[in-house]
Amino acid sequence: MTETGIFLAILSAFFWSTNDIFNKKSILKGYDENFILWIRFPLCTLFTFPLGILLWDPSKELIISTLFWLPLEIAGSIFFIKALKFSPLSEAVPFLSFIPIFSALGGFFLLGETIDSKGISGILLIISGSFIITGGSLKTLISPDRGILYMILSAFCYGINVAVGKYAIVHSNPFFFTWYYCVVMSLGLLPFVRKKELIKASNYKSKYIVPIGILFSLGGLSYNLALTFAPSSYVASAERISMVFGVIYGKIFFKEKIKRAFPATILMVIGVFLLTL
Repeated sequence: MTETGIFLAILSAFFWSTNDIFNKKSILKGYDENFILWIRFPLCTLFTFPLGILLWDPSKELIISTLFWLPLEIAGSIFFIKALKFSPLSEAVPFLSFIPIFSALGGFFLLGETIDSKGISGILLIISGSFIITGGSLKTLISPDRGILYMILSAFCYGINVAVGKYAIVHSNPFFFTWYYCVVMSLGLLPFVRKKELIKASNYKSKYIVPIGILFSLGGLSYNLALTFAPSSYVASAERISMVFGVIYGKIFFKEKIKRAFPATILMVIGVFLLTL
């Protein structure tokens, strides 16, 4: 069962990181980043509508948990898309490795959960990888560029939400939750999109829009299914393989230099799995 969950998490990593190719291309083409962030959710709502209706499964716990995870998810999403705007894909994406750090630290301070030697080693490896990506300078590590800072803030929001998201899925089902999640995110992000972007016809004619919606939907379904088969910490860690995909995609599709990013990302991935253990 756990192996199935890890496989699905890796599958979601592939779909979501491939989705970032189209996100980045859209931003480089001049499309508004908040519109690109928002449009995936109405599209996902449309694509998963049959599952949401056929497997209708709301609950009181699901609705109440939404009050907690929705604000953090909105903030994390906005920080994420801004990170893609201001930093190369291969430099920004690896900083999602901070998600399990924030999850572990939250568990330590809020729940009294301990972090053993493997966890501490994992945290040090992730910080070391960050040190390499930002140029091997203590000054740049402490004050990274704007895109990296946005990604760290995104990782903080997502890290806190890992356990809350699993709680919501456990009190529903992964298929209904994927549709429900996209519905509430569509509404939650709407105020952050400028009206002129919503009514601009050319925005909806972009060749990148449909792939963004499809890949995001497949990633969401895979990830939420994974949480029903494996512990949330395992799923969140396995999904961080997306960092490796992100670095490779940055090289292939955007001609980014990955001399520092690739070895740093490998260190961070190892750190993530040590933190999980």
